[in-house]
Amino acid sequence: MNPVIFLKRLLLLLWAVWLSIVFLSNLADAAKELGLLDASWAFASGNGKFIQETTARYGTPAAVNTFLFAGVILWEGIAAVLFWRAGWSFRGRSTARKAVYLAFTTSLLLWGAFLIADEVCIAYPLESTHLRLFIAHLATLLAVDLLAEG
Repeated sequence: MNPVIFLKRLLLLLWAVWLSIVFLSNLADAAKELGLLDASWAFASGNGKFIQETTARYGTPAAVNTFLFAGVILWEGIAAVLFWRAGWSFRGRSTARKAVYLAFTTSLLLWGAFLIADEVCIAYPLESTHLRLFIAHLATLLAVDLLAEG
């Protein structure tokens, strides 16, 4: 296999693995909050409680926070699946273009939504992390799309 195509495929699979871990750690956190996992369960993000703390300035009801967290978990899961699909089907820029763009569109919109939420909730310390993730995904998309394969 062409080394550039191999690199691009590995980058797509790297995001698939990373998003899968993020999805699973958030899913485990939600399961802990629902009492489905013991409180001592170590692999959990803590993001459910973090959402409550971040939205507390507005007195956001617990049900809304639960809905937001469920939406994030679903979005991350979809992004992970799309990156797995793009990574496994990628054989060069022309072979999986739709799958690659769908995966990156999903992830970039996720990080963009977080950036907007950070501004609304005045969560400036979080914003830099979400901005770095947005930029990292965008840089990876540019690498996958623009690096010469031949």
